[in-house]
Amino acid sequence: MTVRSSKLTATDVCTEDHVIAYVSGELQEDVELAVAEHLGECVECCDQAAEFRALDITLAACCAESAIRWHAFDTPFGRMYVAASDAGLVRVTWSQRNDEEFVVRMEDRFSGRPVVRDPEPLIEAERQLREYFAGERSSFDLEVDVSALSEFEQEVLAEAGRIGFGKVVPYSELARRIGKPKAARAVGNALGKNPVPIV
Repeated sequence: MTVRSSKLTATDVCTEDHVIAYVSGELQEDVELAVAEHLGECVECCDQAAEFRALDITLAACCAESAIRWHAFDTPFGRMYVAASDAGLVRVTWSQRNDEEFVVRMEDRFSGRPVVRDPEPLIEAERQLREYFAGERSSFDLEVDVSALSEFEQEVLAEAGRIGFGKVVPYSELARRIGKPKAARAVGNALGKNPVPIV
C-alpha cells in the first residue's frame, strides 16, 4: 500500500491498512509521520501495530532459510516426527509423547533457529517412510543434515549408511572401517545418537 497524500486527518489514518503499511514500512515519509503521531494517541491502533509487528517478525522467522521445519504423521509404530533444515533431514523419531515435547527438543538442539510446523517440505520424507513401513522400499532417496553432530559421529553415520539393507555389522567392524579399530564403544555411542534412524 502506498499512500501519497500528506493532508491526512486522524480519521484518515485510523485504519487497519494504514497500520499495516506503517509496520511494513510502505508509507511515504509525510504519511508515515502522520500515522506515527496517530499511533501515539490511539490506543487501539497502537495495540494493533504491536500485533502486526509481532506477526511480521514471526512470519519473517518462518520464511527464514535457517528455520527447522517439522511434520508429524501416524505410522504402524506410533506417531512419527520428522524435521529438516534447508540442507536435509535433521530428525526422525517416534519417541516423543506429543508435539510440544518434540518442538522443545528441536529448540534445544537448534538453539537460536525458529522451529516451525511446515509439512510441505517433508511430504516426500513421509511418503518414503510410509513405503518403507509397507515393505515397498529398502533404501531412501532423501538428503540428511547431520552437521550438528561431531565430525566423528558424522563419519560413523556415513559408514553405517553404506551397510546393505538387512545386513548386520558389529561396532568393532564399523570402527575398523573408519580407521579407528579401538573405538568400538565410541562407535556404539555415535550410533545411539543417530538423529535420523531408519533413513
